[in-house]
Amino acid sequence: MATAGVIHFIILFVVLRPSFGKSDEQDISNRELCKIFSRNPFFETELVIGKPWRVYYTWNVNLGSKCLDLIFKNASKTITQRIWSDMNEYLEHQPNWDAAALLMYVGTARHEALLFTDQGPAGSFIGVPNVAREGNIPPLRKSMTLLKFHMKLIRGGKYLLVIDCVTGAVTLSARQRDVAASRSDIVTAAADLDLGKGYPACIKEKNNQDY
Repeated sequence: MATAGVIHFIILFVVLRPSFGKSDEQDISNRELCKIFSRNPFFETELVIGKPWRVYYTWNVNLGSKCLDLIFKNASKTITQRIWSDMNEYLEHQPNWDAAALLMYVGTARHEALLFTDQGPAGSFIGVPNVAREGNIPPLRKSMTLLKFHMKLIRGGKYLLVIDCVTGAVTLSARQRDVAASRSDIVTAAADLDLGKGYPACIKEKNNQDY
């Protein structure tokens, strides 16, 4: 799905994703996976915003020892206007800017994507990655495709699942400090999802419950 060097999730999600080579069959397959993933949806904004979520397990992308955090905040009119100003001329299609719901920060560099509530089950989102803010990879006008993904809270909100409905990349995250999650808990939760072969992430981080 991507070159061997693409192992950092933010590169996958925000920077290189629009240029991935993929067949129509792969695209359809991943969208079908997203539909299956969104069954029995559970997503509440107030349970997601605030403290960082750390990615501990992935499918279709391997972070290995890398630790990646996701932070969500409500999208204000000021935030929406700023990202519209940065990105509107580069988008192939325009989202409904009035439907902006969340701002997602990814990684220590706080790469950002503006999330818009999409039609469908709770947790369905369209996203605009603010690639213009990166500076080092200037996009071409009307060249950026919108992100399409689904988020789902599982096990009573203990874990957050995020799936990219185009590339098929999936992450399983837990609150970095707030939620007591051992490696064995995470592996069990991942196995219960039955998504095929996956990869532990942030593997060098020690968890007090595992020692």
